[in-house]
Amino acid sequence: MSFLKRIKNLVIPPDEAKIAASVEEVTNNRILNELVECFDDSLRKESVGTSLLFNAHFLIILHPDTYETRLPSLPVVVKEAVKAFYNKLQKLKVDYEDISPVSANWHFKFGPGVEFNNEKVDVHDVKVIGMLTGLKESGSQAKTKVTMKPKKSNVYDKMDVNLDALRHIDFRESGAFTVKFNPDLRLGAEAQPRAAGGALAQIEYYLGDKDQEETYQMRDKEIVVARKEVDNQGYSNYLLVDSPYVSNPHARIRYNEAEKRFQIASFSRNETRVNERIIPKSELADPQWFDLAPKSQILLNSLVTLTFQSNL
Repeated sequence: MSFLKRIKNLVIPPDEAKIAASVEEVTNNRILNELVECFDDSLRKESVGTSLLFNAHFLIILHPDTYETRLPSLPVVVKEAVKAFYNKLQKLKVDYEDISPVSANWHFKFGPGVEFNNEKVDVHDVKVIGMLTGLKESGSQAKTKVTMKPKKSNVYDKMDVNLDALRHIDFRESGAFTVKFNPDLRLGAEAQPRAAGGALAQIEYYLGDKDQEETYQMRDKEIVVARKEVDNQGYSNYLLVDSPYVSNPHARIRYNEAEKRFQIASFSRNETRVNERIIPKSELADPQWFDLAPKSQILLNSLVTLTFQSNL
């Protein structure tokens, strides 16, 4: 072994260097391990008497660059996490009389962010937040009890978190998964991870001015396509597009149940095209509806492209 190599090994032992590198890199296994560790902590802290109690809702915050890299594999990570949860419950149930899930489903929401709870999120971070049930807001300074680990201790614990710390995290539809809880404690073919369900249609939209692409699941029978503004944030049936080239509102899309077809109406002074056909502007109080084919391309103001795909 060369003198320089011996010196390097004295400064950074090879095994420790490998461990440090593996800790820093955000792999699918690392995300899985963090989820399982968070789940383990909830079992210890939530179980009571003869009943096994545990977190069923998980928020996972990743740096935006890491989020985009990991996004295609997240359904598999979720599947493996639920399998690991069931394995742990199977081993523990011999010592408990009841398994007491607080939800009929496992819920996972992945989102990109650069800061959370006064801590910077960098490309090496995985922040897992576990809860018995979903977030419930009851005021501007509302706090909730969660299972998470702060950087200073690096140990999962029960903590109070101000909900304002989560407002800027973009928990997108493409990163949300639900798996039905199976009392048999196994992941069957009927219980694979799925994007949060019941969508009538899927809309992929591309922002030409920012070179950004997002996905929206249309669950309501009528939605509003509008520019992303603070006043619009509270509406569940709004597709909010973060672009100055989109009007507020720009259009509405509905499923006409009587006629079993999708339709669109435009309210923008800027051009709206559907499959190269210009859709005339309507008044808000008197929408003029035009049929939307099961697969259509909608162009807003020549810069934002919506690819509409019916699930019916």
